[in-house]
Amino acid sequence: MSAHDPTAGLPPEVLAYIRELETRNQQLTQRVEQLEELFRLAQLKRFAPSSEKLKDRVFDEAEKVALAEPVEDDPDGVFALPDTGLPAVDGSGHQKRGRKPLPADLPRTRIEYDLPEDQKVCPYCQGAMHRMGEQTCEQLHIQVKASVLQHVRFKYACRHCERHAEHTPILIAPMPAQPLPGSNASPAMIATVMTAKYADGTPLYRMEDALGRSNIAVSRGTLAHGIIRPAELHLSRLYEALRGTLLAQSLIHGDETTVQVLKEDGKTAQSKSYMWVYRSAEASAKPVVLFEYQPGRGQQYPQAFLKGYAGTLMTDGYSAWRTLEGVTHPGCLAHARRAFDGGVQGAQETRRTRAQGTRILQGAVSGRDPRTR
Repeated sequence: MSAHDPTAGLPPEVLAYIRELETRNQQLTQRVEQLEELFRLAQLKRFAPSSEKLKDRVFDEAEKVALAEPVEDDPDGVFALPDTGLPAVDGSGHQKRGRKPLPADLPRTRIEYDLPEDQKVCPYCQGAMHRMGEQTCEQLHIQVKASVLQHVRFKYACRHCERHAEHTPILIAPMPAQPLPGSNASPAMIATVMTAKYADGTPLYRMEDALGRSNIAVSRGTLAHGIIRPAELHLSRLYEALRGTLLAQSLIHGDETTVQVLKEDGKTAQSKSYMWVYRSAEASAKPVVLFEYQPGRGQQYPQAFLKGYAGTLMTDGYSAWRTLEGVTHPGCLAHARRAFDGGVQGAQETRRTRAQGTRILQGAVSGRDPRTR
């Protein structure tokens, strides 16, 4: 034992007690470091903005976006009219800065502007001027316009039978079957309401108000039936066909997220329901994305939807997904990246090195086919 050892000469039982205290102190120190890192991560989650969530429902969105993305002016391509700001259509081959051209497949309406006859005079010789060309610019025009389709079916009767027969046959021209029999909503109207509700997130009461501003009285109940009945009559069959296409693919992505359902039987307004999402691989030749609402998060829901599937199922590792037998469960790189990112944010002294490693890992797998990933 070293001459500098302060424990020299102490009884063995005292030395054993000291060693026990040192071991305990080391364990507690490691525990404190772990708790400090967990605390830092908790602070980041509570106060730091989440880069993976899109904050698109803010009142000042227009002002924020305008500051972040300045307008690309094109001063060379405007009419000689006050403050039009319209981009010119130039036939030259050089690439111009400014706005992107409007899609060529959009219909065009030509609006012509001409000089009065008394102004078609040369200011120098007073001779008549001829038209030598034109300057064209394009505006994107979106017009929300309601109209009424009148389905007129011509009826025919027999003149001879009208005069001499006891019964007169009447024939009427048929019309195409409608997606919602008995309703005055056209297929385009039904599609517009469905798109506004589920793709754009517009509540039915806002659609009712918007129609009311045009003096069109359509209640929320009518709009709701215009969504539900076509889905029951027609879209359910399309859904099952797409589900069959999805289950025939070698790779499926799955995830579940919370949704709030109003006045659901047996549940409070604050209780959680779930939207289960299933989609094909990014590089799939037959892309499919399906949503399935379920009141809970239990394993029975993915088991029923994916019954008989024997391919690869990419999920976040939630235990309900792992109960599916006969499928391959790969790890999710996105969730692995979050773990690395959390470690980088928690450990300040190694942030730069680990962040570089995370970016290298992302770059290595980006663009690869699903099997290689």
